[in-house]
Amino acid sequence: MRQLLFLLLFIPSLLIAQEDQKYLAGAVPEDGGKVIFTKEISMPSLSKDQIYNVMYTWAEKFFSEEGRRLVYSDKDKGDIAAVGEEYLVFQSTALSLDRTLMDYRVTIECEDNSANIKLAGIRYEYNVSYQREPEKYTAEEWITDKYALNKKKDKLNRGNGKFRRKTIDFADEMFRSASEAFGVKPAAVTVPAYAVTPAQEQTTQVVTVPAQNIAQVPASNNTEVCQGLSAFEPGKVPSTLLNMLPDSKMEVTPAEKENLEEHYATWKEMGKMFGKNIASISISPESEVYKAIRDNDIYTISFKKKDDPETWFMIQCIKQGESSEGAQKIVIGEILNVWIR
Repeated sequence: MRQLLFLLLFIPSLLIAQEDQKYLAGAVPEDGGKVIFTKEISMPSLSKDQIYNVMYTWAEKFFSEEGRRLVYSDKDKGDIAAVGEEYLVFQSTALSLDRTLMDYRVTIECEDNSANIKLAGIRYEYNVSYQREPEKYTAEEWITDKYALNKKKDKLNRGNGKFRRKTIDFADEMFRSASEAFGVKPAAVTVPAYAVTPAQEQTTQVVTVPAQNIAQVPASNNTEVCQGLSAFEPGKVPSTLLNMLPDSKMEVTPAEKENLEEHYATWKEMGKMFGKNIASISISPESEVYKAIRDNDIYTISFKKKDDPETWFMIQCIKQGESSEGAQKIVIGEILNVWIR
């Protein structure tokens, strides 16, 4: 009788331990120090165009919800890109709500017989009751094995373990949804329920950019100096510098119309899309600068510190696409050059 009682008491702990196994060592994949969740959907009987058509139809629907948007598509290359902003809910009761705002990027590369989906650029904003400003984390510094697991790698840490769990659940659910677009239902995979709520109550208009031949503009080498600034490799800008950009004064200038300057655009982020370094900004569609920057046009984004009139950081981009976010336009450009003082 005592053995039976012990077994009954032990079963709940055993079930919890088994459930946690999928969130332990190796559950958050890293590539070159970046957190990148990947999924390859193999469809041996389908051509590249057929794969693309299925993925584009799925992406149009999946990224039409509030906070999600399709930002780029090129059928010839088989590429699709989207971004998302939504809440992951850890706990919700009548008296309290524990959640985090998660930003992310998704890229899809379609080939003959397969589609490759990547979820990356994950960032979190987490409101703490005793602080005015939310705490901000990147996936690389918050949910990797190094930071989210205990020393033995057999348990989730109490604080950030919940971020890791919900992010993995979200990735699994998105990949499952994409697979089912082909009529494929993953076998022997249990996806725990996760809670996601819209990050904003507004209608998001999806805009896709027609495929075009992108102008080939040579990037500078690291010895070039522009306006007293030294060139820097775009993919290796330290996060400490990137964190300073939202607090700096930003100007956007078209290369062909240097007399135009936009001072009211806002910085979004720097990241990667289809292996290319990209930068995105939010700008009014009524702006003369926005109207002057067409697809494949070159423009610069300059930053000045609030107490310093000199430019300290400058990015040269070539426009790749755009999307709508409320009344604003999100312009995405491939980074050609970066200069830092």
